[in-house]
Amino acid sequence: MKKLEKTYHENILNILKLYKDFGIDFHINQFQNETNKKLFKLTENNTIKKIHNTFIKANDICELENLFENFNGCNLKKTATNFVRFRGSENADLLFIDGTPDTEEDKIGKSFISLKGDLFEKMLNAIHLKYDDIFIINAIPWRPPGNRYPTEQEIKICRPFIFNLIMLLKPKIIVCLGEVPTNQILDLNQSITKTRGKWHSLKSDPIKNFDSDYNPYILPTLSISYLLNRPDMKRKAWEDMKLLRDKIREI
Repeated sequence: MKKLEKTYHENILNILKLYKDFGIDFHINQFQNETNKKLFKLTENNTIKKIHNTFIKANDICELENLFENFNGCNLKKTATNFVRFRGSENADLLFIDGTPDTEEDKIGKSFISLKGDLFEKMLNAIHLKYDDIFIINAIPWRPPGNRYPTEQEIKICRPFIFNLIMLLKPKIIVCLGEVPTNQILDLNQSITKTRGKWHSLKSDPIKNFDSDYNPYILPTLSISYLLNRPDMKRKAWEDMKLLRDKIREI
């Protein structure tokens, strides 16, 4: 069906080009732009599904991690120093998803170190958690050049990896630290200030292949890197941590 749709659009474009050659002028450029957008979207969706089909072959989290570390489909791998590896207990019911690695994390391939790690550990301890109680991954495990914000394509291309890991781990609670993992997981495109502070659910998506009865609690909150630059926002983060603490007690 997708192949027929692509062929259809290509035929339409060829006909329009022919009309244009004969001097028939009627918003051809506008139609061509819209058609190109549809073709790009179709190609992008097919690419995402191919990536998903690659990762879904993993039998366990270790194999999935190795598959992703050796994946060459994300351009950030070419400029990053290291792939930031998974952390924590594979038996954890609580998954934390960070955004992109910072400079220090990129250097050694490990998440939450130095000042960032100190603050995160304090936040965990404040609600009686420790690293052994949780599992940690990055929404994108390679640092973007200059610590820039990742592109929409970079976020999407790593998305199947995240969902396949969730399928293997099956956490009861997912905490998204910042805008990048929040928008990646919830398929949104909005500020973290609009999504933080309340619980969310996964949307229906054919690439997830979750069990119908599996529906983890998802809590977006501010990233640790953001809190280091904006200590005045720690109060908001503490409000979210209390929500997490209460949900853990509830379930």
